Amino acid sequence: MIEDFRALLDNTQDATHRVAIYNGTGEFIKHKSRNKIYISDEQLRAMELCIYHGIKVQVEDLGGEQISEICRCEGSLNRRGADCWNDWVWVK
Repeated sequence: MIEDFRALLDNTQDATHRVAIYNGTGEFIKHKSRNKIYISDEQLRAMELCIYHGIKVQVEDLGGEQISEICRCEGSLNRRGADCWNDWVWVK
């Protein structure tokens, strides 16, 4: 089970993806904190990680009422006989 950022990086086989995940996460933290937070390499790698396979989204139906719908990542699932896309899709 992947519980921290280090484990995510260690379990990412493609080196290009590993670098992109690491750099992108660091840039995201800097951006969101408006450069007020410095996180060392070791602090970032030790951070607890939560991986979501689906999220509940509040949307408005055709009648204007708020309803909840679920969105999930396809991951390695095939999509209607085609190759997987790793995209987020609406599910019922």
